[in-house]
Amino acid sequence: MSALGKRGPSPGGPSRTRPHSNLAILRFAVLALFAILTVQLARMQILQGDKYAQRSRENHVTQRFTLPPRGLIYDRNGEPLVANETIFHAIIVPEFLPPLPEKAAERYAIYLRLEALLDVPAFAIEAKVKEFEKAKRGYLQVPIKRYLTKEEALRLDELTAEMPGVSLLERPGRSYPAGQEFSQILGFIGDQTAEEYAVLRARGYELDESVGKAGIESFYETELRGTRGVIAAEQDAQGHLVRSIESRDPIPGTSLQLSIDAGLQRFVSDLLLTAMPDAKPENSATTAAAVVMNAKTGEIYAIVSIPSYDNNLFIRPELYPAELESLFADPRKPLLNQALTPSAPGSTFKLVTASAGLQEGTVKPTDGLCVNSTVMEVKGQNNVIYDFVDWKAHGCIDFRSAIAWSSNIFFYRVSCGILPDTVGYAPVRGLGKDSDEGAVILSYYSRLFGFGQATGIDFGGEGSVGTIPSPEWKRDVYSGPEYTENDRLWVYGDTCFMGIGQGNVSASPLQITRMTAAIANGGFLVTPHAAKAVLDADGKIIQSFQPKLTRLPLDDANLAVVREGMLRSVAEGAGALAAISGLAIAGKTGTAEFNLPSGAKAQHAWFTGFAPFDDPEVVVTVYFDLGIGGDKAAPVAGRILEYFMANVQP
Repeated sequence: MSALGKRGPSPGGPSRTRPHSNLAILRFAVLALFAILTVQLARMQILQGDKYAQRSRENHVTQRFTLPPRGLIYDRNGEPLVANETIFHAIIVPEFLPPLPEKAAERYAIYLRLEALLDVPAFAIEAKVKEFEKAKRGYLQVPIKRYLTKEEALRLDELTAEMPGVSLLERPGRSYPAGQEFSQILGFIGDQTAEEYAVLRARGYELDESVGKAGIESFYETELRGTRGVIAAEQDAQGHLVRSIESRDPIPGTSLQLSIDAGLQRFVSDLLLTAMPDAKPENSATTAAAVVMNAKTGEIYAIVSIPSYDNNLFIRPELYPAELESLFADPRKPLLNQALTPSAPGSTFKLVTASAGLQEGTVKPTDGLCVNSTVMEVKGQNNVIYDFVDWKAHGCIDFRSAIAWSSNIFFYRVSCGILPDTVGYAPVRGLGKDSDEGAVILSYYSRLFGFGQATGIDFGGEGSVGTIPSPEWKRDVYSGPEYTENDRLWVYGDTCFMGIGQGNVSASPLQITRMTAAIANGGFLVTPHAAKAVLDADGKIIQSFQPKLTRLPLDDANLAVVREGMLRSVAEGAGALAAISGLAIAGKTGTAEFNLPSGAKAQHAWFTGFAPFDDPEVVVTVYFDLGIGGDKAAPVAGRILEYFMANVQP
């Protein structure tokens, strides 16, 4: 037999039967696996079903955000003006409570224990929980008691393990240890309103996250807030951590260094309070304000409003209902920042009129006027005589002396001019060819100096921006059917009274300070600001706030004449009580007449000035709602400047 005759393995033999053998093994393995899974599933569902159902009810995977500590706020010398603290709230998450109806007794027993611990009625707790459950919000935190004392928080924390669904919630809080002198500057933080949350939610805020509500706390919310952290975890029914899934620590907010000098702020506040009473009680001031500002940069060294308030009340408002009710009912309106509240500026406004007249060329520094009477008699329509009064007969005075002694009649001459047939005076043109044009020109210069507009101060609180009247303004304001055409007509006297800061003119102490700074620094309108720098966690400066200046179209030669008149005022004129030995102070008094609700006439007291004269560092404005500027406001301003020069580093 040949070698080819021996038969080898057939191609269709054993090699074709091998896959059938493997497939059989695979089928057996799959069937066995399914059998095992079926048995295990049955064991879990039937034999251990209660165990896993219980674990499902008790354990809960949740993602919680952890709120960051807010950045701190310091004065220019590093004194802390705020403090961070922890606020404790007692909460219940209804879905973690013993289930109803089978464990109703256990659930109510928890309410009773909370009543004993926190002095909150059990029925009130039950009602709150039912309200959330009825609204299908059993997964949310139900506040049981907010602002727990440390003792209450400690007791509750010890017992939460025995009360499923109950937790002690810790939130970053704030306190204001610096005193009421700083409340109007710092403001306060508080709970979000529904309207605020609708906006802030898109910026990543939680509903229970406090936000700045006023002052620096509000204006610099972004810098102070920080970045929230997150914890994704499995929790048990009591809200306790079973295992952590993800964790990211919160990042504290950056801190702020203010330009405010805390010592100066307190000194000014005490000084105003001391000066408010008068020998005649009816003449005692009820409100007051003062601003101390860098003449060249707009940095605020002190800004005081009397009366003030305790901003700590707003951190825990539920604990102080009586105090808050009294605060809101106070007719002096302590929440209103008097330094930002407009009133008639009186003769301080003559600085605008003086600058306008010199710049327009309608009056020269050498021009004089003999004011030999306290009354200028002006003949009006139908030969009716109107009395335009001055506070004294000044005699013959020049431009600088008119500023120094605050002559009304001289500034009638500058603003509205002197009409023909005015007894004892030759006719002189005012700022315009007629009273309407004069008012428009004076309105233009007023707005150059920042009147009738927000100052841009960086802690808010500016409501009304004051009034700078004009013929158009008067037509609009008196346009209603209750007014006649004569009511809407701008007349000669309107321009005259505007020129001395009376009539409808109104401005805030901060606006007056801004004007004075522009005169002092040679024509730059500054934007006032209280924040000096942003600090990191180590206290290092990461951002400095730069001055914002606007160059005014005013010749410094003209402003120099105004400054010289102000210097003369303190040296020998109406502002003499502001004088301090060894310090050259330039200033301007103001006494603005107004009508009390009773109909009686009264005066606001003003003084605004700067020092040193040759190289102005600081501007001071002082305001009292009742008083005479030269008698009441000027000496206070002098003492502020004296303290500043001795104790504050610009």
